[in-house]
Amino acid sequence: MIEEKPKRVEERKFKRIPLRFGLETPEFQAVGIQISTRGLFIVTNRHVYAPGNKLVIEIEATKGFYTVQAIIRHAKRALPQMIHQERAGMGVEFLSVPQELRDYLASL
Repeated sequence: MIEEKPKRVEERKFKRIPLRFGLETPEFQAVGIQISTRGLFIVTNRHVYAPGNKLVIEIEATKGFYTVQAIIRHAKRALPQMIHQERAGMGVEFLSVPQELRDYLASL
């Protein structure tokens, strides 16, 4: 029997952090959940982009703001009447993470 390798190397933390995101500049406000030092899930239903697009994300931390680039790995929209029953948004993987931000995310 072939043993499957786990998809996630790191546990995700079910915290909420404020952030801004956009394709070229961080222009839309949202909340990040399911956080790890490798990525997070952006909760949004209004500005959901297709997987493969790159985002610029500005994360609010205790010591200020950090800007990172990320790639969208999966995305899902929800019907307006289903927004409270289904999670809508984008799962992103960070492309570059400053060490200070990595430390902050690990400490959550």
